[in-house]
Amino acid sequence: MKKIITFLGVLVFLSIEVAFAQTVIFTEDFESGSADASWATYYKNEDKLVAKPMANAPQALATGGNYVGLLQDVDASYTGSAVATAGDLSLKDYSIEADVYCYVNNSGGSAYTGLVVYADSSKRDFYKTRVDFDDNNRINLSGLKSDPVTFFPLFSKDFKGTDNAGLYPTTDGWHKLKLEVRTVSDSSMSFWVYFDNNLLTGCPINYTKSGANNSGGFGLYSFQMTTGIAAYFDNIVVTQLPPLDPPSTVIFTEDFESGSADASWATYYKNEDKLVAKPMANAPQALATGGNYVGLLQDVDASYTGSAVATAGDLSLKDYSIEADVYCYVNNSGGSAYTGLVVYADSSKRDFYKTRVDFDDNNRINLSGLKSDPVTFFPLFSKDFKGTDNAGLYPTTDGWHKLKLEVRTVSDSSMSFWVYFDNNLLTGCPINYTKSGANNSGGFGLYSFQMTTGIAAYFDNIVVRQLAPLAVEDNAPVPVEYILQQNYPNPFNPSTTINYSLPTSGLVSLNVYDLLGRKVASLVSTEQSAGQHSATWNGKNTSGNAVPSGIYLYSLSVGNYKSTKKMILMK
Repeated sequence: MKKIITFLGVLVFLSIEVAFAQTVIFTEDFESGSADASWATYYKNEDKLVAKPMANAPQALATGGNYVGLLQDVDASYTGSAVATAGDLSLKDYSIEADVYCYVNNSGGSAYTGLVVYADSSKRDFYKTRVDFDDNNRINLSGLKSDPVTFFPLFSKDFKGTDNAGLYPTTDGWHKLKLEVRTVSDSSMSFWVYFDNNLLTGCPINYTKSGANNSGGFGLYSFQMTTGIAAYFDNIVVTQLPPLDPPSTVIFTEDFESGSADASWATYYKNEDKLVAKPMANAPQALATGGNYVGLLQDVDASYTGSAVATAGDLSLKDYSIEADVYCYVNNSGGSAYTGLVVYADSSKRDFYKTRVDFDDNNRINLSGLKSDPVTFFPLFSKDFKGTDNAGLYPTTDGWHKLKLEVRTVSDSSMSFWVYFDNNLLTGCPINYTKSGANNSGGFGLYSFQMTTGIAAYFDNIVVRQLAPLAVEDNAPVPVEYILQQNYPNPFNPSTTINYSLPTSGLVSLNVYDLLGRKVASLVSTEQSAGQHSATWNGKNTSGNAVPSGIYLYSLSVGNYKSTKKMILMK
């Protein structure tokens, strides 16, 4: 697709490559003279969405045709609130946009019009963005559910006019409103709100709550206390969003339901205790999704000072994830009690990378290499994800939890890691590690440790996925040997990696811009040789200040070659 950006008054056309096409899944312009039959009322016996002649609207919409949609709680049966919804309850990752008639300082009091996503009446909840251009002069994003004492929504975010200077209107009229939602995990969603095609300051908004709606239908929203306003909508478009990351392929699974561990599991240390299958009754707690058997890994004789490692997979493996249900100990009476996962294990190099849960005094999840400083004995590579930085995520009692470790090889001496706990990406990811000669491929595995004698470490439902190559698309009329890859991860926080290929040496310029075309950061500005290259952006501008969440453009220029892509910074 093409986007027009102004640089110092000069119009420049940039080709924005999108790895996957978006798909329109619903449209409504009311030009049939009636509303689509799939529209339903969210509330029982509520006023329905109907089509009206454009002449009925307070102002005609130039692009609206002969008819317009009207939604109103005429009898105030829902205290002035009316909601029309459509779409399947299983819908995820989509946007809804519409022309919405907005009221400013309405004489009848608060007058809200807006859009709805993830509506599910069985859960009595949805998310709505609504324009409130009265005394508050804001656009609000919130859930339906409220605190029973204060009546305020449990989830609410105001996009104030003061933070979006010059964007909000001072008189009634038609405006374009858009709400985009993505499901990050079963209990976490991210939202982007646009007004007149401008992404509002502060987006994306992240919301995490166990049991919250993570899918549902789309809709329209209208509210005015006592009797709902005549809310008008037109040109409604619902778009299925593409996946943010390429799909992955399962290359290994292990659930121990055969009654024994897979024959491919080996011990990392010589003559170490092997991974074995045990009846689920042997585990401290039964795992609801664990079946009849569970994996046990333990250094019974403390031959490796309480550490046991089981590995599988080819030494040439790169770019994969391993996840498992892992039994986690909290403040174990016997001292430190670690269980975890391993990637890039290669005994010939005497190294691997492991993530381990350490819910004792440290209350952390640690990511580190095996190799240690011979003087201090501390790992050469180590990163702590502290409980204080992941508030409310870590447990206070022993139990089963989902752990996941993802790794990608950026170059021969550089790797990036992502760590997830109970499907939540830990704060600070990705972690980038660069060291000449470091393991950049290897097998996957399981890890157990307790000083003197290893703990009884239990694992189940192990899944290893080969990650797909990062999306590479470049439609510019240039030699195909030049490649600017999609950044990874995307969205990202706090940093992301950009890979690119050069067929010949040349003066390379790699810059980051905002959507107004203003340069945010210069990542590369030097002569580079032919070959594979990468750069990392830490989400900061040229002054070293962190930039706000939002969509940014990164542009590679080498001689006559130019290519630009977009990326999303999510905080």
